[in-house]
Amino acid sequence: MKRKSFCSSLCLALAALLPASAAAAPLSGRAPSAQYYTGDYQVSLELYSFNVNLNAYLKHRKGAPPISPTDAVKWAKTAGFDAVDITAYYLPGYDNATMPTVPKAQILAAADQLKALTKQLGLGISGTGIFDDFADPDASRVALDIQRAEFWIDIAAEMGAPELRVFSGSVPADIGKLGWAKIAQTRIVPALRQVADYGATKGVKIGLQNHGDMTATAAQTIQIAQWVANPNFDLIDDTGYFRPFQATTGANYPWYSDIAAVLPYSGNAYVKLKPAGEDSAAPLMDFKKLFTSVRASGYQGYLPLERLWDKTDPDNPKTQKTPPYSEISAFLAEVRTALAQTKTPPPGS
Repeated sequence: MKRKSFCSSLCLALAALLPASAAAAPLSGRAPSAQYYTGDYQVSLELYSFNVNLNAYLKHRKGAPPISPTDAVKWAKTAGFDAVDITAYYLPGYDNATMPTVPKAQILAAADQLKALTKQLGLGISGTGIFDDFADPDASRVALDIQRAEFWIDIAAEMGAPELRVFSGSVPADIGKLGWAKIAQTRIVPALRQVADYGATKGVKIGLQNHGDMTATAAQTIQIAQWVANPNFDLIDDTGYFRPFQATTGANYPWYSDIAAVLPYSGNAYVKLKPAGEDSAAPLMDFKKLFTSVRASGYQGYLPLERLWDKTDPDNPKTQKTPPYSEISAFLAEVRTALAQTKTPPPGS
């Protein structure tokens, strides 16, 4: 089956999984390219890969060797990354549930410092991101998260990050009463539109990342993007977080089909080690299969790598004497190898 007809059939099949009201709107977005992309990708380090180490430094936590955000960026250059994704979690005053706890001038200064450092090192900035919950039944919480997103858009613009990553939100307690489509249309979509409109005034795109929440499946993620219908909005294809709606694991789910379906609408594609989630024992990502799909879609954006660990993993950074330099380097090497191996289009593509 040809790539274009495969994607069309897949998207129709995914739409059929939604409630009738959700499946009614036609799909839109960047059409899959007829040309298999044989060029090079800019590979980015998602600083969340150093999450426990960064928090040990920033919050003086014990149990993991600390690393500063600037040292993490410097290491990314040494390790051979092309760019970094500087999640807002590691900027001064960031909080998941409140507006920043320090003056804006202090945060802008930190953003300027990181921007100058990446320029000095010759690294790009692929994006940044925040935590939010636009599905919360509490309208005041959603309003606060919109305000928070707009604040961090300002910081992203100052730092030179082209995209701010956001989430749809956790599955709320009233999901059984209202249903997925109504909550998405009345809470999540209006919030995303407002944030995307504000981002457009600052030159920062808004990307919705599927995260096993209200965007557990490709069908849900694409449908929300369709309803938002904003030119300053796209998707973040998280290759390690597709699963059945309201499932606690992605085990035995057709991840690669969902990854492929979301790629045409994606501004970033997050590369993970485990497609079923970091808490899964197996399998590991088939990178040749993944990058063949990525190239076949025509996607040419950044590939941020996010190395995650389950708390039971023997190499969990909390139990190590140094930050996970070797583990992240090995991840990068595996990705680079698979990218090189997939440059030639497969027969019949």
